Amino acid sequence: MESKILVSVILPVYNAEKYLEKCLASICQQTLKNIEIIAINDGSSDQSLMILRKFAKEDARITIFDIPNGGVSKARNLGIEHANGQYVTFVDADDWIEVTMLQELYLACRLTGSTIAKCDLFWRETTGSRQLSYPSQACCTFSAVDCLNQLFTEIGERHFGFVSCKLYLKSFLDKHALRFDEDMSFAEDTVFITRAVIRNQAICYVPKQLYYYNVENQNSLTRGTIVNLRQKYDVLYEKLKKELEIGNIYNEVKNSFLNYQFEGLLVILHHIQTNTVRQDIKVGIQSFLKKYPDLLKVKLINRNVKQLLFFRLIKMNWLNLSSTLIYANLKKNKIIKGNAK
Repeated sequence: MESKILVSVILPVYNAEKYLEKCLASICQQTLKNIEIIAINDGSSDQSLMILRKFAKEDARITIFDIPNGGVSKARNLGIEHANGQYVTFVDADDWIEVTMLQELYLACRLTGSTIAKCDLFWRETTGSRQLSYPSQACCTFSAVDCLNQLFTEIGERHFGFVSCKLYLKSFLDKHALRFDEDMSFAEDTVFITRAVIRNQAICYVPKQLYYYNVENQNSLTRGTIVNLRQKYDVLYEKLKKELEIGNIYNEVKNSFLNYQFEGLLVILHHIQTNTVRQDIKVGIQSFLKKYPDLLKVKLINRNVKQLLFFRLIKMNWLNLSSTLIYANLKKNKIIKGNAK
């Protein structure tokens, strides 16, 4: 018997008082009414829990779990275990959603028989957000290969790597024991999405921007909390490659995966402290390419001219100091912009 609750919205909350009211309002005002909101207060030290309780008094669909801080993966997994909806979605507490998002994704799943549906997002920055144009607003289906190629190469409003802006059939998550790695605090979304896509083999795409992603806040969090970044990327690449090989899909998406590794190299170099930039960048390039030599064979996708020039230099002679100096100049001029996806 199908649950009368159509969608469970899982909302991990950690010190989000600045954005939480706007986030909760956007969920509570959804045009799809048969939903539940599972809010997990992950050890917040600000007024987040008080805000949650205030909203819960006004909306009986909200259930609050107040737990010691254990990270977003643990909070999301707790939400999945307690979800009663036919479908599950995830919203970050500093983001917000269009009032029709759940209804549009739910109808897309029901009309196409899809297990997962995805929409695009607004990339919220201080300069505003780009409005995309679509030749058609008809839903379509992407194969696993198409999804992963986009996941590893697409950034911005159409990015596939966020666990949010998607709807998942709850029974599908349970059948395949799809949960977040609680030992990961970096790019856990990408690993979860990769596993889900490989097991489902397709995603229904709704060509609309329905989710508002708070880039400014995410960037500040990322820069403030990343430690041992290179080691985190090594763990990420190992997990992703293992999943792709198990799914017999690695060779089909190899070039896109190498693009994803190139993005990781840029992010790692971008976080090097400027007072030691030249020597550390040289060591960083050498170390990265020694571990991932196939990167030199990649055909780059969605890169600007200066990034292409940087890659050509390290490909010609990656031990030469000239590539280090070129990168230092790019970093100085803020040409290379990376994001831990």
